[in-house]
Amino acid sequence: MNVAKYFAMGFIFMFLLTGAYLGLELMEGYSIRTSMYYGIHNLGFALIAVVFLASVIIYMVIMFPLSWLLGFIPWRRSVMTLYLLLYCVLWVAAGVWLFHQLYDPVYVNEYHLRIDTAIFIFGVMGLLYGWIEWLLIRRAAIKP
Repeated sequence: MNVAKYFAMGFIFMFLLTGAYLGLELMEGYSIRTSMYYGIHNLGFALIAVVFLASVIIYMVIMFPLSWLLGFIPWRRSVMTLYLLLYCVLWVAAGVWLFHQLYDPVYVNEYHLRIDTAIFIFGVMGLLYGWIEWLLIRRAAIKP
C-alpha cells in the first residue's frame, strides 16, 4: 500500500462523513425550530466547516490505523464482504452515537425525530467507503 491511497481515502472519508452529517441534519435536525438547538439554521456553513475539520481528526485517529492494519490481510472476495460489513457497522455505530449527541431526547419526542435516518445514511456511507477502498486496493494489486 502506498501513501497516495491513504491520502485519497482521507479526502474521501472527509467528504463522506461531512455529507452524512449534512444529510442527517437536513433530514432530521432541520425540523427543530427552537433557539436552544444550534444546527444548520443558526450556524450554516460554519457548522459544515467544523464537521469537516473534525473528520480530519477522526480519520487520523481511527480510520487510518484501521485501514493500515486491514491492508495486511490478503484480499479475496470473501474477505471483502467481511471488510464491507465491518465498515458498515462502524459507520452505523458512529451515526447512532452522533444522533444521540446532537438531538436531546426532548427534541426526539417533540419533533418526532427518527434514529432510522441516521442508521440508513451512515450505513450507506460506510458501504460506499468500504467499496471505494476495496476498488483502490484491487486496482493497486492489478498494477505490475
